[in-house]
Amino acid sequence: PACSSLQLCLAGCGMSAEGLAVLAAQGVAHCPSLSELWLGGNPDMLKGAKGQAACTALAKMLPACSLLEKLDLQECGMSAECLAVLAAQGVAHCPSLSELHLDDNPDMLKGAEGNKACSALAKALPACSSLQNLRLGECGMSAEGLAVLAAQAVAHCPSLSELHLDDNPDMLKG
Repeated sequence: PACSSLQLCLAGCGMSAEGLAVLAAQGVAHCPSLSELWLGGNPDMLKGAKGQAACTALAKMLPACSLLEKLDLQECGMSAECLAVLAAQGVAHCPSLSELHLDDNPDMLKGAEGNKACSALAKALPACSSLQNLRLGECGMSAEGLAVLAAQAVAHCPSLSELHLDDNPDMLKG
């Protein structure tokens, strides 16, 4: 089905992993003119095995949304594994992306897996030259993750004007 909508806001609506998988496979994938996708505030949407499957479906859908400018996945229960997949398969193929909200996913960037996810996001940044706002507050980011991410952001995101890293207490340790 064709879609003429440019913005889709499903923030805080109790979206489940199953709902996101259906949305990614059947709805949004057929809407190349989508410019904003707001899914934040659905705290269980990306948790567990079903959440990982939904994240993969979302990542596979994003390249079809070549005009996507804003993606909000704050407070969605995102894991490090989910971010790695989303960054490599989705975000890296969204050249128009200007805002990426990943904040309030407290375990997403913790530990060794979190550092790997930070590296995956950093590798996707060269494809995001339009990125202006990156929100990673309260994500468990470490000093190592910050170093990797900051180097890529500075080198490849000349438009970046807002980098939110608040409430990541381990980031400045070590």
